Amino acid sequence: MKLFHHFTSNAVPLLARILLCLAFVPSGWHHAMEWTEFQGAQAERLRTLGVTSALTATSGELVVHQEQSAAPPPATPSASEFTSVLQARSLHELTLQFDGKGVPEPTIAAWIVSVFELIGGGLLLVGLFSRIWAVGVAFWAIALFGLAGLPGSAWGDLWTSTVPARASMLSLVAIATLALGIAFNGAGAFSLDAMIFRRGGKASPEKAAGH
Repeated sequence: MKLFHHFTSNAVPLLARILLCLAFVPSGWHHAMEWTEFQGAQAERLRTLGVTSALTATSGELVVHQEQSAAPPPATPSASEFTSVLQARSLHELTLQFDGKGVPEPTIAAWIVSVFELIGGGLLLVGLFSRIWAVGVAFWAIALFGLAGLPGSAWGDLWTSTVPARASMLSLVAIATLALGIAFNGAGAFSLDAMIFRRGGKASPEKAAGH
């Protein structure tokens, strides 16, 4: 019975770490490792923020354009007949979101979040420095909940009948709850934290008995 209780009490934090990994690592991989084509106002705003296009790293940004219409262009096309295009890492989706919310240095913030998602999610899975990463995940979820529109619309979305909005808000609450559980109670026995830090800290039964 003790063995069963030990297993079940440590299986919950393990499942929580797996869920947090699934929530963060794919997102971090997409943001840090994949590329997105931004067009129009988004492309111009990213250029204003200092983001350069992978397509024009050597030839200059201003030559990257895409025609809006399939009709043959006039002899001297005007600037209004073209849409600016910029190909950059997908993390700049976050850059645009942070910029829209007025976050200072949105490009740096996007890099920090992307690296945090990728590395933090992986270390949570194996349970290394779990409390530290869990605090960061909880802070991230709470901050994102706030950026979504506190104090009004975010709480309202929790009770709305619009499924995507409600699911989005509830997922942030669930992530924060799972992360806080790990931060307060640890990663459990099935983790590198338990293997590395508790092995040296626990006294053997002989030493505990004073013999």
